[in-house]
Amino acid sequence: MKLSSRILIGMLIILVAGLLLSNIILKKEYNKIDKSDLHWNYTNVLTQHFKYLKIEGGNNTKIEFEQNKNCSVRVLNDWQRYHPELIKSYVKNDTLFIKFVYNSNNQNEKDWMGWTTLVRIFSPDLLSVEGFNTNFGMFKLNQKSIAVNMSGKSKFEVESIIPEMDSINVVQRDSASVEFEMSPDYKSKKREDTVINNGVQMHFGENTAKPGSLLNNIKSDEAMSIGLVDATVQGYSVLDIGHAQIGLLRLNIADSSAIVLSGGTLKKMGK
Repeated sequence: MKLSSRILIGMLIILVAGLLLSNIILKKEYNKIDKSDLHWNYTNVLTQHFKYLKIEGGNNTKIEFEQNKNCSVRVLNDWQRYHPELIKSYVKNDTLFIKFVYNSNNQNEKDWMGWTTLVRIFSPDLLSVEGFNTNFGMFKLNQKSIAVNMSGKSKFEVESIIPEMDSINVVQRDSASVEFEMSPDYKSKKREDTVINNGVQMHFGENTAKPGSLLNNIKSDEAMSIGLVDATVQGYSVLDIGHAQIGLLRLNIADSSAIVLSGGTLKKMGK
């Protein structure tokens, strides 16, 4: 056999062996993944307990919070692999601190970061959030009160899974945007909570307001109520609570700021 043929056969054997070895390695890594974990492609970087959150930076990407029985901070695998030092996090006095120290000059990377959720945060409860130049969302929120303090060029969004909240305390400065609304998952939650009891269909998640509720005459999956809203809105900030019926509104708003309120709340204020 010619030397050139031997070389070609040898290269082919090496190539096939490399493909087989890569397949074996990838299969082992895949088998390590917890298939029940919706966020398996994120790396745990912190698992300490916390109740409060302070974020600096990150308004060029997405940071999301969901309630979970365990506290954790997770960073997207691809980002953690190449930039592990650019998102710093630690816990002190029950407060989680997160700081982004990265600002890309690459437009393609900026676009990718803009539609990507780089950080996911989990804890049983999150009682207050303070953010500066950040983009933070709380989804499927299942607690009745929260305190929010946003400044710089920030965006903060809350999607509640319960229609009746007790109170929110909001402080906004600079050009911060804050919005409270019902979660789109609320309707599916109602379907999941529907059971048959002695032949009678029961809807435990349905927006059937109790006597004296602010939602008595409103039937909508988007409607919500907040017993007390205490808001200080300064600078060019915007507070949107337009889908909520509000029991008591304490408002300190600058001339250059804006607030979105429901018709029911406005009518109450006009009396």
